[in-house]
Amino acid sequence: MSVVLNAQMISRALFEFDPMNTCCKENDCFDEYAWIAESVEGRLRQGFSLKQALVLELAESFFDKETLHTDCLDPVVAYLEGREL
Repeated sequence: MSVVLNAQMISRALFEFDPMNTCCKENDCFDEYAWIAESVEGRLRQGFSLKQALVLELAESFFDKETLHTDCLDPVVAYLEGREL
């Protein structure tokens, strides 16, 4: 049985791992990634993989062409997919 991810689950994982180092956890900003999570959920419904959806949505806000390093998302993806990293 596969778990269908929703925006709340994605937002919570992004908050916990804070891959973009926004200090949201330290500042109790629980909804820091909420708008990104909603867009990721939409991309998942369109058939994108979780990693693809995260990269696409986070790239616009946090990356430029020279710093597009996506390894920081691996723990988030592993957690949401129920795997160990």
